[in-house]
Amino acid sequence: MIKRSQICCLAILVTMGLQLAQAQYAEDALRYSQLGLGVGARELGMGNATVGGVNDYTALFWNPAGLALERDNEFSFGLSHLGYSNDVSYLGTKTTSDNNVLNLNNLGLVYAIPTIQGSLTFAFGFNRAANYTTTASMNAFNPSSSFSQSTNLLNQPLDNNIPYQLYLANIDTMTGKLVPIVNGNVQQTINILEGGGLNHWTFGGAMDIGPNLSVGVSLNFASGSYSYDQTVNENDIKNLYPASMHPNDFNQFIYENTIDDDINGFNALFGLMYRNPGKYSIGVAIRTATVYDISETYTESASSQFKTPDAITGQYSYSYPSTSNSIKYKVTTPYVLSGGITVQPLDWLLLAGDAEYTDWTQMEFNTNNAVLIEENSRIKNEMRATTNLRGGIEVSLFSLGLKLRGGIIDNPSPWKGDPSSRDQLYYTAGIGFTLDERTVLNAAYAYGTWKTLRTNYSYTVSGITYAVGTNETVTTSNLNLTLTYRF
Repeated sequence: MIKRSQICCLAILVTMGLQLAQAQYAEDALRYSQLGLGVGARELGMGNATVGGVNDYTALFWNPAGLALERDNEFSFGLSHLGYSNDVSYLGTKTTSDNNVLNLNNLGLVYAIPTIQGSLTFAFGFNRAANYTTTASMNAFNPSSSFSQSTNLLNQPLDNNIPYQLYLANIDTMTGKLVPIVNGNVQQTINILEGGGLNHWTFGGAMDIGPNLSVGVSLNFASGSYSYDQTVNENDIKNLYPASMHPNDFNQFIYENTIDDDINGFNALFGLMYRNPGKYSIGVAIRTATVYDISETYTESASSQFKTPDAITGQYSYSYPSTSNSIKYKVTTPYVLSGGITVQPLDWLLLAGDAEYTDWTQMEFNTNNAVLIEENSRIKNEMRATTNLRGGIEVSLFSLGLKLRGGIIDNPSPWKGDPSSRDQLYYTAGIGFTLDERTVLNAAYAYGTWKTLRTNYSYTVSGITYAVGTNETVTTSNLNLTLTYRF
C-alpha cells in the first residue's frame, strides 16, 4: 500500500478549479434559458395563452403592448406554490420523492396616464420568472459498480483524489494506474435536491400608435440563485466484503457535493398588439437574448469506513475534508418569438391560442475554458428548435361575478431524438371572482407531467465506459393566487 500524502492547499485550488470546469454542461445552460409557468393566475388558468389578449400588469411578462388596454391604475399581488414529485426507477427499484416551495409570484403597479385619445401606460414591479425546485431519490442494490469508481473522482490528481485518499483505490505497481477496491455489490442511497429560482425586476410601458394598435416594451433585470445538493451513501449490507484485511473489508462510503450559483442578467421584451374590440385581438412578442453572469461555488466532502482497523494506524474510518472553490462564467440564452390570438365569439366566451418559438442551439457558454467551449459544440449537435403551444378558454358567468377557465400547455423537449413522452405537458384550470367593482381575485391550478433521464455517474472498466442512470417520471402541481385592485 502506498502511503497517502497530505493534501496541499495549492493542489486543492488547482484541481478543484479543473473539477468545477467539468461541472457545467449543456443542461446548465438550458436551465437558465428556460422560463417557468410565468406570472398571473388568470393567465395560468387559460394555459398561459395570453400573448394576444393580456390586458393587466402581467403584460410586462407576456406582451407589454397589452398594457395599453389599461385605462385605470392597478396594483397586483400574487403568490405561487409548486409541488414537485419524482418517481425514479433505478436498478429495478422505484423510489418516490417530493419537494415543495412557496414564492411571491408577482408584485407590481400600473400607472395609466390620462390622454385625450389613445393610451399611454407605464408599469413596474417584481416577477418570479422561473423556479428551480426539483428532487430525485434512489435506493437500490447495485451489483455492478460503486460511486467511488466514478470517472470524475478517479481522474483527479492523487493529492485531491477522493477514492485514493479514503483507501477506496490503490495504485497498481505494475501499471501505475488507480484500481478501485469497491466494484459493486453495495446498497446505494442517492438523494438530490435542487432549489432557487430566477426573478425579474421589471419596468415597461405601452402606447397606442394607431386605432386599436399598440406597442410596448419591458426591461427585465434578472437576479436569482440556484442550489444543488447531492448525497451518496453506499453500504456493504450483504457482507460481501468480509472482514479479512484492511482496506479490502469495505463497509461504508459517503459522498456529498453542493453547487451554489448567483445569477444576474438583463433582457428586454418587445410587443405589438392589434385589437378589434369585442371580436378578436392579435399579439406578437420578442424576448431578446439574455447574457447571465454566473458566480458558482462548488463544495464536496466524503468519508469511508471499514470493518477492521488499519494495522499501522488502528483507524476504521477516514474523512476527506470539505473543500470548495468558486468560478465565474457566462451563459447566453436564445431569442424567443411568440405570437397569439384571442377570439370572443360570444359575450360570455373567450378563446385563446399561443405559439412560442425558441432555437435552443443558440445557447452558448461564454468563457475561455476549453471544457465549456466543448459543451457549445454539444449544444449545436444535440439540441434543436421547438415551438411551445398553449391554448385556453374563459367562460363568464355574469350573474355570479365568476369566470371559469381551462387550458393546456405543450412544451416539447429541446433535445434531438427525444420521444413525445419527454415533452412537458400541463393541464390548467382557474377561476376569477369579482369581489367588488375594483377588486378581482383569481386562482389557478396547473398539473404537469413528463418523463426524463438522469446520469448519476460513469465509470470505466477495461477501456469501456459505462453510464449509471435512471428513468424518471415527474409530476408537478402549481397553485397561483393573484389579487388585482384597480383605482
